[in-house]
Amino acid sequence: MDDTVATRDALLDWAYDQAGGDTMSDVPVTPFAEERALDLDTGFTLVDICVASGLARSASTFGNPSIMLTPDGLTYVQKRRRRREDPALRAAAARNELLRWMYRQHIAGVHMPLPSGFISAPEATFEGSAFTKKEIELAAQYLAKRELIKGPGAFGHTGPLRADITPDGMDCVADWSANVSAYLRRQEPTVSTSTSTYNGPVFNHSSANGAQIAWNNESVTQNNNRVEQVAPGYEALAKALTEVLQQVSAMGLSEEAREDVDAASNEILAEIVRDEPRPGPIRRAATILRTWLTPIAAAGTAGVSLGVSEGAQEAARTAIELISPF
Repeated sequence: MDDTVATRDALLDWAYDQAGGDTMSDVPVTPFAEERALDLDTGFTLVDICVASGLARSASTFGNPSIMLTPDGLTYVQKRRRRREDPALRAAAARNELLRWMYRQHIAGVHMPLPSGFISAPEATFEGSAFTKKEIELAAQYLAKRELIKGPGAFGHTGPLRADITPDGMDCVADWSANVSAYLRRQEPTVSTSTSTYNGPVFNHSSANGAQIAWNNESVTQNNNRVEQVAPGYEALAKALTEVLQQVSAMGLSEEAREDVDAASNEILAEIVRDEPRPGPIRRAATILRTWLTPIAAAGTAGVSLGVSEGAQEAARTAIELISPF
């Protein structure tokens, strides 16, 4: 799934340039496929994947796979490019992926590997853009300062020259999906709590610093001083997204996909507790969710054999149905 999504994203990025950011331009896929030594059938498959994710329309003719980007596709590429150029996002991603790579070296029995060797790993990229040598050195330096990796440095070299992952680093990978910032925040003081009663079920979502959301039911007592009410009309969407978050571990997604699904779901949940939810942020997050959830929803009986539970498939289908208007 990861390779497929990466190739799809590369195609959309390439098609965006070919179309000049226009949704009415027909972009043949064959030149893209030939550059990557992909056959004609794969070209048509890529068209189907782009269409299924709602990011493109098919403009294919017999023997000629082609796409036209949708408005959602344009937004997706633009957002991806903004993320790609964001130094803070790149730094966080470099730390996470380097630590995950260090853990793989530990499992493989490699003693004191060179963090600089990460540069040749397939996962040493962010949104399709390879990490630079400097970014990797700074990531290693940060991980060493936080005692997630440990090793000797060298004069004139940023960060440790060689290193091993520490027990804390292993915990971060195994228990926190290599999300370094989340792992380091785990020991921050929690807000003081008070008991209040609210109408509706309550779900604790991570993006709001421990805030909880509630929607219509009789009464629920919660021990938290931040409980936010879902805006009227968004109750079904809130319920569906909480189910997605509860089922995401059973969806067979990669760590990157799980993080994207979690972030996008929480972004929507944070928006729909506003007095007037904004369609733009919901629409952008919904596009990301459709990207990852569509293959899960369409997995059918084959999904069960691949480790995707029926409950996870149903949660994905329900979420896609409810976010489709956005």
